[in-house]
Amino acid sequence: MIIANVVVIDDDAFVRSSLTAGFRSFGIQVVGTAENFAEALKICNKSSVDVAIVDFDLGPGPNGVDICYSLRKNFPTIGLILLTSYRDPKIADPYMLPLPKGTRFISKTDLGDFQILVNEVITAKTKPLSKTFRFAEKSPLTSVQLEVLRMVAEGLSSSEIAERRQVSVKAIEGVISKIHTTLKLEKSKSQNQRIQLTRAYFKLSGRKPPGA
Repeated sequence: MIIANVVVIDDDAFVRSSLTAGFRSFGIQVVGTAENFAEALKICNKSSVDVAIVDFDLGPGPNGVDICYSLRKNFPTIGLILLTSYRDPKIADPYMLPLPKGTRFISKTDLGDFQILVNEVITAKTKPLSKTFRFAEKSPLTSVQLEVLRMVAEGLSSSEIAERRQVSVKAIEGVISKIHTTLKLEKSKSQNQRIQLTRAYFKLSGRKPPGA
């Protein structure tokens, strides 16, 4: 018995094959996999798709939220699940649009128990336009603070961040200090503030720092 027909949209071949195998064992049929929206659209047009599983970070071009909006526009009652390593996607894109109505949000860190994702597929199929699922964790930082934190983690200096945001260096240092306080990071002369902030960013993102 097939519980639901799904399409998996992810630019990682290993993730696509892993999800396909996992769903099969629970009676969920993957009618196709895609790396981008164009491929996904072809699958949805030729097959009966109940739910789309969409990775948030698909590399250059539209992200998962953009694709969810496009799928909802083309298929108004399709179930949508946004799958990502981020506990809150605003950490990746502080100014992202709100998720389309009914979109289920699942962090990859929650997939130790595959049943969680299976349950969300069932909910997305039966209630595709229900209230959008809350993020696993909502970041306490504002959009500006998240953007500055990301740039600190990328190794940019305060002057470089100030130049990009077209504000003073003093203003950026103030934002950095506020981030440090909001995240309740330890204040110590022996602790490098930027290293602390970089670690905090990767912890919030659910990703590993480069080289880790």
